[in-house]
Amino acid sequence: MNLRGQILIGTILMAVLPLALAIQVIGTVIEDRFTELDTGRVANQLALVREDLDRQSTSVATLLDALAETITGDNSFRLAASGARPDLATYLRDFAPRQMSLMNLDLLQIQTSEGEVLSSGHFPHAHGQIEPRLPALLNRAPGGQALINARTPQHSFLALGRSRPVTVGGRTFHLVGGKLMDAERLRSLDRDGDLTLAVVWPDGFLATGEQLAQRLEKGRDVLEVEYRLRRDGIIVQSEHLPLIWDGKLDNARLLVTHDRAGLHQLLRQMNLRLGLVLLVAAGLAILLATILAARISKPLRDLAARTENLDLGRLDEEFASSRKDEVGRLTNLLGEMTVRLKNGVARLRSAEQKATMGEMARQVNHDIRNGITPLRNVLRHLTEVSETEPNQLPTVYGERRETLEGGLAYLEELATHYAKLSGGRAPERCHLDEIVAAVLADPGTGHEARLVNAVPSSLPVIMADPISLRRIFDNLVRNALESLPAGQGTVTVDATVDEDPNLGELRILVSVSDTGEGIAPENLDAIFTDFFTTREQGTGLGLSNVRRLIGDCGGTIRVQSEPGLGTTFTLSFPPPETSAE
Repeated sequence: MNLRGQILIGTILMAVLPLALAIQVIGTVIEDRFTELDTGRVANQLALVREDLDRQSTSVATLLDALAETITGDNSFRLAASGARPDLATYLRDFAPRQMSLMNLDLLQIQTSEGEVLSSGHFPHAHGQIEPRLPALLNRAPGGQALINARTPQHSFLALGRSRPVTVGGRTFHLVGGKLMDAERLRSLDRDGDLTLAVVWPDGFLATGEQLAQRLEKGRDVLEVEYRLRRDGIIVQSEHLPLIWDGKLDNARLLVTHDRAGLHQLLRQMNLRLGLVLLVAAGLAILLATILAARISKPLRDLAARTENLDLGRLDEEFASSRKDEVGRLTNLLGEMTVRLKNGVARLRSAEQKATMGEMARQVNHDIRNGITPLRNVLRHLTEVSETEPNQLPTVYGERRETLEGGLAYLEELATHYAKLSGGRAPERCHLDEIVAAVLADPGTGHEARLVNAVPSSLPVIMADPISLRRIFDNLVRNALESLPAGQGTVTVDATVDEDPNLGELRILVSVSDTGEGIAPENLDAIFTDFFTTREQGTGLGLSNVRRLIGDCGGTIRVQSEPGLGTTFTLSFPPPETSAE
């Protein structure tokens, strides 16, 4: 992008971004403030509902106390309950319905201490049934109160219940009473007017809002309903309520919600107006930026046109300016720079030639040493055999002849390679298992290490320069052996066809692993750099040559190492059809 475009974009961003950020901050602050207020309203409403339920529970308890006094002074009840007057059985059965109507209760049941229902006001057919758990569960509930999922002959209903024992004629009876909890009752608890209340239990729910009721119909999992409500931007506060359901003490959930749709509509309208202000500001910024960019960029474009023909071979362009501003100073500096460049180019070319020759000499020396070392080892072996067991010399020579011929062929190939001063020869079909076997047959240093060639013979061939591959594995195996403490350990060469995680494509992956000293983490990024070495006698060219040779073969190399545990070099070669191209 040219300078004019950069000035234009920069000016627009400087004008528009602060305003856009201010709009975003204002909207966020307003929304957070309203959310805080609405959350407080919902929390206050939840506390008020809880207080109302506690008052209602207290009222039920007061009514049960009054009923207990009535029963204590009722001789007919005592005689009927004791069985002394069988003719009063109907009186006893109708006692709870009469008292439930007089006390304005919606649930009333009288039981013996054994749990037998003597009289039931809300469900007369319960007479004679055994329900011993209901009073005990109410006594176990926090505060002695709980919601009861009760039933009548027609339907089931929810009631806020309490229990009270009463002793008559030496026998203990349990009074269970409650007030109806329905949608109308919940609606009467809404002091705010625009909130929604609900009570949810395992097999039912009550809700004061149609939308909340629809959500509860879709799934009774209260936690999931709360999550969906909050995800949709609805404020939710909830609290557990003790519930007696299906003969056990469980929990119902009291929900208070507030839909912020009105707030969202207000914020959308505000953002729309602020967006129009932002568009107007952006238009003005574009106009001013265009004028400013044209005034600044014109002299720079003229200067750029004069520098287009400059290069190291053509430094005869003259730069001079009478301007007193930054453009004038830049023009004069360019003139001074071209003069210095003319003088420096000659010195640079001379130094470059010397450096190139020096680097080439180091590379040739490094590669020839790698080729001579196995030959020296073979000759040393033959000399030892000739001095100690001369009669075995022909046999040993026959065994080591292939190594001698291979080493000489390797040196001849190097000579041809460097004579051409090129990156490599025409690629050939190379079998990695054979090349690795040749390298591991005599790695060129005295060692007691275990060398493992795990390259499968079924591995696809690689289209590459075989001498380059030999140099690659010579360097890697030699480095691995030198890293082994006291020359002991394992060097393994393995290969497979798999997806390269760095390239995301199918490649031939070869690993050279050792159990040596490893590489310090701070040196991992530098080991492929020319002349970098941590060994006293090292040249620092081995791994840099490996990286270049891998690139000539169309491959890549990466390294993983842990100090004290060993190092793994992973070579990634293209499959045959790719490398052939």
